[in-house]
Amino acid sequence: MSAKDCYYMDKQTLREIGEGLWRLRKERGMYLRTVATQTNLPERVIEGMEIGKFIKYSAFRRLTEFYGKKMRIVFE
Repeated sequence: MSAKDCYYMDKQTLREIGEGLWRLRKERGMYLRTVATQTNLPERVIEGMEIGKFIKYSAFRRLTEFYGKKMRIVFE
């Protein structure tokens, strides 16, 4: 994974996005390996995003499409 494909942001935002991705996977009762196979993404990329280590935008887009969701950013 090159630095060009991976973008970093503050830890709290990464954790919240990762928790949301993890929750979507758990709501569907899917294992990490199953999601990786069906989305054609490496397990380490999905796991890294779910634990809030980084966000790879192309993988994020593929996962949200796979789960049938969109992300909305709200400023409070």
